[in-house]
Amino acid sequence: MNTATVHDTATEQARKHYNSQDAHNLYQFVIGTDTLNLGLYDDQPTRTIAEAMKKTTEWMAEKAVGLNEHSRILDIGAGYGPAARYLAKTYGSHVTCLNISEEQNERNKMLNHQQGLSNLINVVYGNFKEMPIEDTTFDLAWTQDALFHTDELDKVLSETYRVLKPGGQFLLMDILQADNCPDGALKTALSRIRIDHDRIGSFEYYKTIANDLGFELLSVVDLSPHLLTHYTRWRDAVIEHETELGKICSMEFLELTKVGLNHWVEAAENGLFTWGLFHFQRPPSKHHQSITSSNTTTHAHGKI
Repeated sequence: MNTATVHDTATEQARKHYNSQDAHNLYQFVIGTDTLNLGLYDDQPTRTIAEAMKKTTEWMAEKAVGLNEHSRILDIGAGYGPAARYLAKTYGSHVTCLNISEEQNERNKMLNHQQGLSNLINVVYGNFKEMPIEDTTFDLAWTQDALFHTDELDKVLSETYRVLKPGGQFLLMDILQADNCPDGALKTALSRIRIDHDRIGSFEYYKTIANDLGFELLSVVDLSPHLLTHYTRWRDAVIEHETELGKICSMEFLELTKVGLNHWVEAAENGLFTWGLFHFQRPPSKHHQSITSSNTTTHAHGKI
């Protein structure tokens, strides 16, 4: 298998997973919402999974500087579009959702229409690595727990840099591996969601490739403890409701999910999985003012 085929396979596997009716049924039953990102728990440990996921989006949006009705936002790997709807409702911003799953895109459009947001949200089918978007289009690029699906992160960040305006911000939240995680150590866990590459991004890897591309790093927040809480709750919910889930999901899918989630929890307990938020900026031109220095501190294991 040549390199191009491997990379094409990674994209297609992500598409298959999120087009899957089994996956959709699982998410709807366990969460009850269209949100798929990880949740924040430490300031309110009794939050439900759905409430914690919503908190993540709210907290992440507060990190962006200057969002308003004139802002143009790109949501990379938008899923069913919950973050786009939150940003459009809260700030009046125009959001473009870029996503590889046809099933998710259709539901995204339907929900936008139902909530009267079709005028503010545009849903585009496309690959992270070859964005069908013109240069210097967006004020903010946004992504939540999506980029780990690709095996060519450098291409995704390069494309993001290209479509941002000078001075544009990039909020990148992703599931990561520890910097010292051995190649292939997470392969079994990642197979649950059809990821077959040996490595995903890490804190140092993202900082390095972003710097090489010319991004300025404004801040980074290590959120890893939440990942363990999140996937422990996911695993426990699937086990608790296995009988009900067996009526709406195939037994093969359900068994793979149970085994896979247990691997995720074990890997998180062993410090191999991490999770964090990066705030980057495409350097401003002479006509753009840089984001203030109050946002330049790098944080680790920040409390929410």
